[in-house]
This record gives sequence, C-alpha cells and structure tokens, in this order.
Amino acid sequence: MSYPKLKVTYFNIKARAEPVRLALAINNIPFEDERIDRAKWLELKPKTHFGQLPTLTVNDTVVIAQSTAILRYVGKFGPLKLYPDDALKAAVVDQLISQVQDVEAALRPSGAEQDAEKKLAMRVELAEKGLPPLFSALDQFIGHHFAKYATGSEITIGDLFVYQMNTSYSAGAYDGIPATVLKPYGNIQKVVAAVKAHPAVSAWEAAH
Repeated sequence: MSYPKLKVTYFNIKARAEPVRLALAINNIPFEDERIDRAKWLELKPKTHFGQLPTLTVNDTVVIAQSTAILRYVGKFGPLKLYPDDALKAAVVDQLISQVQDVEAALRPSGAEQDAEKKLAMRVELAEKGLPPLFSALDQFIGHHFAKYATGSEITIGDLFVYQMNTSYSAGAYDGIPATVLKPYGNIQKVVAAVKAHPAVSAWEAAH
C-alpha cells in the first residue's frame, strides 16, 4: 500500500503530536518525525496557519494544522481505520474526542494565569471540583461503549486522545493537580491499558 509523503512537525515532547505519531505507528505508515527547538519555532510560527503546532505536511506541498484534523486525516489511512468510515461509528468517536477536549478547555484559564499563587489555587480547585464531573462523564461514556477499546472492539483515534490525556496527567504536567487524578476512573484506565499494550504503541514508546 502506498501513502503520501508525511511530515509531523512539533516540539520534542509528546503532548498534542503524540496521538498523531501513534496513529501513524499503529498502521506502520512512514513519516518524518520533525522535532524542533524554540529558535526554529520562532522562525516557523509566522508561516503556520494558526500560529501553533503540530502541523502535518503532505507531499511537501499541503500543510494541515490542528491536531484533531490531522488525526482524522491520518486515521483514514492504513489497514486499521482509526477513524471509522461509518458515520455513526465516527460520531461516537467524535463524542469521545470532544469530551477530552472539554477537559482540556477546563485547564485553559489556569494555564493563562500569570500569577503563580493564583494559578496553583485554580488548579487545586479544578482537581477538587472542576475536573471530577468531566472525568466521570467520560468514564461513563466509555463504560457504555467499551469492548476492547473505548468505543468498541477496534482501536481508534479516540483511544489515542484518552491515552495522551492520561499520559499528561500521570506525568504531573499540571502543578496543583495530583498525578494520580485519573486513577479512580476504571473505564479510562482500561483504555489506557489497552492502548499501552498495543504492540505498535509498545514498540514506538520503547524507541522514543
């Protein structure tokens, strides 16, 4: 099977680019994994669509921005359709993704806060009050649809969103929010375990 020439551009961290990298790795799709430093980013930023990364360059000509759009695009390739062709199945995946993005949105005000004490207080309140209802709703949604993965028997880009969310929290990426904040949510943890056990994911993480 032939694929377009692909280049993923991001920083040398996981964050928003890692689900894209994993999606490509799962289907064994060749791509250039471009990891840039701050100096290169300052040079590149004015040339991007929205002043942000990641981007996906296709055949050296077309540049796709926004990580969700990139994932939906690469999810159409390969023997495993990580983004379903069936409209209803795709809608279930999209609901999962949207809920993870609601979790991300809840973090933004504290992320934008410049005062360190206020930021920490906002994060503590999030951990105690703001995030649990969002996590619970996500956990219940997964519980309703779970087979081997979050939305059924096949891995999708939705699973990769959940997996990266857990990676960020468990790494203690957010001051004031315990690294164990997602541990009580059994269905989320089932998804994390299933993705982590996928042979292609294991191989990618061992190499990176």
